[in-house]
Parts: sequence; C-alpha cells; structure tokens
Amino acid sequence: MITKDEKIKTSSLYLGFLVLKKLAKAKEQKMMLDDIVLNLKQELGSINHRQIIFSLIFLYQSGVVEFAEPYIYKK
Repeated sequence: MITKDEKIKTSSLYLGFLVLKKLAKAKEQKMMLDDIVLNLKQELGSINHRQIIFSLIFLYQSGVVEFAEPYIYKK
C-alpha cells in the first residue's frame, strides 16, 4: 500500500486516517465529499486527487465508511 519512494503524508493510508479523524470530529460523524477534499488540501497543501480516491476506496472496502450522496458516513 505504501512504496519506499512515496511520501507517507501523501499515501492513501495516511489520507484515510485523516478522513477518519475529520469524520470523528464532525457533527453526526458525516461530512460532504467537497468538505473532506478542502480540509485535506488545507492541511497538507497540494495533494493528488487520485490518492484521495484510493483512500476513500480503501475505507469503503474495509467497511469503515459508507457513502450516501453527497455525504460520507462513519460506520
């Protein structure tokens, strides 16, 4: 999931951790997708949208989050 050449702060696992951290602080443990992307950009600066998508797929397949347009819910 992480290669030796990849920075840890831009890895999909770390981004997934940040998403879960944001969801835990959010009211009703849900956030809009746009808000999550904006929060990650503010915290990390420039990030790759592909890594965000991979992190959300990882969280969904792990059974940690659910999607209901336009929100992401923590299970």
